[in-house]
Amino acid sequence: MIKNMMKKTDNKKKNIKETNTTTETEGKAAMTSETTSSSLSSAKIAIVDVQALVNQTPSVWALRSEQQQNASIIQNWINGVNSQLNQIADQNTRQATAQQYQIELNKRQQMLQNEYALKIQAIDAELSKLVSDVATEKKLDYVFAKGTVVFGGTDITSDVAKLIKK
Repeated sequence: MIKNMMKKTDNKKKNIKETNTTTETEGKAAMTSETTSSSLSSAKIAIVDVQALVNQTPSVWALRSEQQQNASIIQNWINGVNSQLNQIADQNTRQATAQQYQIELNKRQQMLQNEYALKIQAIDAELSKLVSDVATEKKLDYVFAKGTVVFGGTDITSDVAKLIKK
């Protein structure tokens, strides 16, 4: 019985300590929120239409063209493989050959996907740098994608687009 009373006393102390800690944390959060709110109200905020920029980027056009060419090359290769497989009379040999070709196709597709991912990363870095350059030049504090902002912000899409065309 004494142990139970001691546990209850310990639990009450623990609850009081947790309540105090929570209250302090909430107070700090409120102060931080007020500080953030006041700093955001004086911040220079801009928006940029990322999709419009992507559509205007020559390296994106080149990548799209390259992807179409690669798809055509792969399709021609598959057509040739199917033609070869149809000429093999033995079912077991045909299946074994088809498996080998499937492995080769997977390797080719993976290689193309890796190259594509690297090129997309380079384009992303290029666009991010241009946005950053415009933001620095205009002394902006924040730049958000146009689709994420409901209202407000200065649209800098055309300024970034001018840099893309240079």
